[in-house]
Amino acid sequence: MTTSNISSPNSNNTGTPTKNSETIINDSQIIVNVDDVDVSVIPEDEDDFIGSQKEDDQEHTNENSGDNMNNNPILSLHTSLLHASILASNYSLTPKVAITTANSGINSLQLSKNYNYLFLGGDDGFLRKYNFLKTLKGDAPLTIQQKHFVVDGIFNNGFIVSYTPNEVLQPKSKIKFASVNNNEEYYPLKSRVLGMDIHSECHFGLLGQENGDVLLQGVRYKEGKIYHVFKEEDNVGLNNFVKLNNDEDQFFASGFFDKNIRIYDLNNGELKLKRLIGDSQLSNIEFRPIHGVPLKNDDMNESDIDMLFEEEDEEGDLKEGDKKIYDDYINPNTLKSKFDENVLLTSQLNGKTYVYDLRVSDYSSDSRPMLSLLKADETPPWAVNSCWSFSGNNVFVGRRNASVEQFDIRNISKPEKIIKFPKKSGEITCVRTLPNDNKLICASIDNIRIYDLENDKFTILPGHHGGYISNLYLDPTARFLITTSGNKGIITNSGVSTDLSF
Repeated sequence: MTTSNISSPNSNNTGTPTKNSETIINDSQIIVNVDDVDVSVIPEDEDDFIGSQKEDDQEHTNENSGDNMNNNPILSLHTSLLHASILASNYSLTPKVAITTANSGINSLQLSKNYNYLFLGGDDGFLRKYNFLKTLKGDAPLTIQQKHFVVDGIFNNGFIVSYTPNEVLQPKSKIKFASVNNNEEYYPLKSRVLGMDIHSECHFGLLGQENGDVLLQGVRYKEGKIYHVFKEEDNVGLNNFVKLNNDEDQFFASGFFDKNIRIYDLNNGELKLKRLIGDSQLSNIEFRPIHGVPLKNDDMNESDIDMLFEEEDEEGDLKEGDKKIYDDYINPNTLKSKFDENVLLTSQLNGKTYVYDLRVSDYSSDSRPMLSLLKADETPPWAVNSCWSFSGNNVFVGRRNASVEQFDIRNISKPEKIIKFPKKSGEITCVRTLPNDNKLICASIDNIRIYDLENDKFTILPGHHGGYISNLYLDPTARFLITTSGNKGIITNSGVSTDLSF
């Protein structure tokens, strides 16, 4: 985990399941200065940390975003911190946490509401659960031996609460039950944890499996108990994308070889929608952020345009120059970042990048996208990861030749910009933009770099060195950046994981 110190334009910069494996996380406090007002993010007492559990369980159902913020001080705090990050001219990222996972790469992660728990899904088939608040307070010190494998300045270990297997259901005839006669123990058949998402209150978790199934299991109450398995006969495996919708009553799932996205209803377990969204192996799927500018596609009629993109005359709640800032970026009930559930970005191993709208019924029988982002002529056909800008108006695609292509989706005829890194840095395995839309985090094989899009220069973020980066997770307030190393089930090269998360 990496903490972020934000500089405003108006202010100055002021484990695994065995006993031999431990995790590392350091406590931190961040002060965000906005218009000379200091906001303390991490209080000293755990009880003061963004409300109590009773406040977590309350529902905030006001439709007006301003009323939501007035009635919900937690949401108001989160929104004000995000606004500060949007207006920031610079970010200072310092590694504070290193999590060792003992020869197991991490494919997915999730942070619960109010930062109570951190979940990591590993290649060894275990879902790890960490108490995030206790690790921030430093309740588990880092051993001297573990300090040799991390950068200077990291002193604390992570506080692991539990680990549960991502169990694959087997026929009863294949299960070896423990008994007095055979002296055997029951060992569950495990699948790598590929795609994963957790309910904001940790009521349940959704875990993607190698056979294409999605497991619904308990992660807070009756941990590890299997409640349901979402299974489709035509899913050919490697379910590496699982994501809950904004209301957390449905979820999206897709597999590496599947080329389809499925929407399931959590109230009855039924499949609501199945849609073909690709012509090659799907390496990455990401939904579009809200408040993107409207676009016009010549292949779409006027009603399709209105359905795909928002109205252009929408007023921002706060303005800074030409930048509009809104109060509804964060869901008041889940405290997660809101996203457009209908517009998604996909990248494929053949290098193609598409934008789809799930509401357009005319495209349900084929994989014809709404927008096709064509690579440059000199770019090799390969893409493991892509992302939206915070505004939702640009797309960044990591390439194999140590470059990142930037597209403006208002003009998709060719890349708007090609960002090139040293050739020896290796392929780009993960990209993520910061909220001011001027900083881009790029993960190469050698290091993670922060690229300044305005000045065309980069700095190296200390921490990871060597190996594939599977996730660059930015929390809804842009205070914490969590990076993991793993192959997400789609890269078969040896030594792709550093077994460290920061």
